[in-house]
Amino acid sequence: MKIYSIFKLFIILAVIPNFLYSQNSKDNATNETLEEEFSSVMFNVSYTSNNMEYLTGVTEKLPTLFATISYFHKTGLYTGIDYSSSSGDSLNSHEYSLQAGYQKYFDNGFDIDLSYSWHNFSGDSLLEGINYNHSIDLSAGIEAGKFYLSGNGSYKLGTTNNFFSELSLSRFIQIDKIFTKHDVLMINPGISISFGTDYWLYENMSLTEKQTTFTELENQGYSYENFSYEGFTIFLPVSYGIKNIYLTGSWLYKIPGNKYEYLGWENQSGIMFSLTYFLNFNK
Repeated sequence: MKIYSIFKLFIILAVIPNFLYSQNSKDNATNETLEEEFSSVMFNVSYTSNNMEYLTGVTEKLPTLFATISYFHKTGLYTGIDYSSSSGDSLNSHEYSLQAGYQKYFDNGFDIDLSYSWHNFSGDSLLEGINYNHSIDLSAGIEAGKFYLSGNGSYKLGTTNNFFSELSLSRFIQIDKIFTKHDVLMINPGISISFGTDYWLYENMSLTEKQTTFTELENQGYSYENFSYEGFTIFLPVSYGIKNIYLTGSWLYKIPGNKYEYLGWENQSGIMFSLTYFLNFNK
């Protein structure tokens, strides 16, 4: 029962980084020229409401608040801190990470981003997701007309070392001057497929639990402790901005792969609301 509940929560938590990645990609694409000429500080606050469903049929609400402060230098170097807090009737957690990296935009529409982050988690283990201390991330993308094709890889070092990757395709829809000459509406629907290692799934299992789980997976024709298909995602961030302030609502729906569905993951949808402010500095 404990393993089943953890798996269901993991897939909900996996939604969050995809929301943030979609929002940042959209904002970066919109401010590409600005970031090359100016240094800036980004302040972001986001909120989402998730549910923890137990096998007993009881559902516990788990609202989560995110806060991010990042500094982007005009050379492409950046640093930042992320914090999140989840709280329910019986569960709570606090999580933060320190990040530093480099991003570069090219005239042909290609961009690349390399970063390192240190991560810390405290709270109920059911909310922890992947237990890691260090993460090395690399992403690259290219604009093709109104479309954006991107790929990213993340290597996380913790109790076990795991690697995750994702391929995404999104569409840029931008409408300027909705109510004033300084506002903009951005809609970026997209899809993605994700892959990853599964060592982290079995970290809290006893030797007997592992052997039982591995045997059941083999009997169903699934492999384990390897890199494999994880899921398919549909996402839709909609952002309205006035000058340097953006209000974003993001919807996401994720369908897990057959192996993860067998382990207890279910189709999940989520909505996140974000408020972002950019403070720009002259050359």
